[in-house]
Amino acid sequence: MNTNPNIYLLRFGELALKGRNRNAFVNDLVKIIKPRIKPLEGRIEKHHKKLLLFCDAPPEKVRAALSTVFGLSGISPIWRTTHELDSIKELAWQLVEKHANTGKTFAVRAKRALKTYPMNSMQLAQEVAGHVLERGLNLPVDLDNSQLTLGINIGFQECWLFLETWPTMGGLPVRGRDKYGLLLSGGIDSPVAGNLMQKRGAWINAIYFHTPPYTVEAAREKVIDLATVLANYQNRLWLQVVNFTEVMQTIKAECEDSHTIIISRRFMMRAANRIMAKIGGKGLITGESLGQVASQTIENIGVVNAVSELPVLRPLISMDKTEIMRLARRIDTYDISIRPFVDCCSLFSPKEPVTSAKLYYVLKQEARLDVEGLLERALASVEEIAICPTFQD
Repeated sequence: MNTNPNIYLLRFGELALKGRNRNAFVNDLVKIIKPRIKPLEGRIEKHHKKLLLFCDAPPEKVRAALSTVFGLSGISPIWRTTHELDSIKELAWQLVEKHANTGKTFAVRAKRALKTYPMNSMQLAQEVAGHVLERGLNLPVDLDNSQLTLGINIGFQECWLFLETWPTMGGLPVRGRDKYGLLLSGGIDSPVAGNLMQKRGAWINAIYFHTPPYTVEAAREKVIDLATVLANYQNRLWLQVVNFTEVMQTIKAECEDSHTIIISRRFMMRAANRIMAKIGGKGLITGESLGQVASQTIENIGVVNAVSELPVLRPLISMDKTEIMRLARRIDTYDISIRPFVDCCSLFSPKEPVTSAKLYYVLKQEARLDVEGLLERALASVEEIAICPTFQD
């Protein structure tokens, strides 16, 4: 027997609960998976509420290739055999014999899609467990918290056995038709917010506001690196770099210092709305957390929201900084985000920012500005960068 599997059961999570539109979600999931397994010469087969991946590459490479795929509840390397009880027992022994005398607790769990099988699930599990234990497995049985679990799945045509299920990302597959604009800075929060929305199926289009010469080129490169991490969760990602120098200089010169960040964020919202309108975007995403800084009070968030035609999603709104940092480390953006190159908001931040802005007063200050002209010139400067995921390098 070849102890390296070449078939993998890709288990659905939430997708299994979808109704008549389940197939559309599954097709999106397959689109995300295919570029990852192409270098491994793998292929996908669709089955009811599951996918089968056929691939001869080493298991660790298969696992790595699927490590950034949302929409799966688990991955099990499987071995196939016939419905014959003797064949199932023999394959079960071949799989577990290397674990004999290891001291692990052991259990067998069986399921039947084929309800006409002559044994029910419990009878089959007991029969196979008795066989391998009598044959010399010599492990204590623990049905509640086993360290080694042999799974048996009686399908309609054949039987599958597996010993482990790798944990996966969960969520919904990223869908190319569900485009969202992520206001991506070089900080810790915004890439985490983008990734959490990718888990809900959002296809990210990143928007970065650059203010040369106040922000150096290294700050821009940091944002590109963050976008590359996010690109690993979808097959491609576009980064829109907006030259915001004139906007920030004008706001700083013409508006009250305490209101510069609120007014600049309103300009960013306007620009992001227009960028996403061109590609049919469904919403915007920010990394704001309620009360974390002065611009993120509920009053200031309301004033910023007032200029957005698209819904603004804030997945970090209830999280504290410790939680956000933990998530940033998990997705490998933390070390990039803490590089010492700051974004435009940090550079133009006032000493005493307003914490409870009033919309009428903000509008009064914006009346001093050529809002439309500033926006048009900023949007004319947009540089569009195609970000490729690292699995395509």
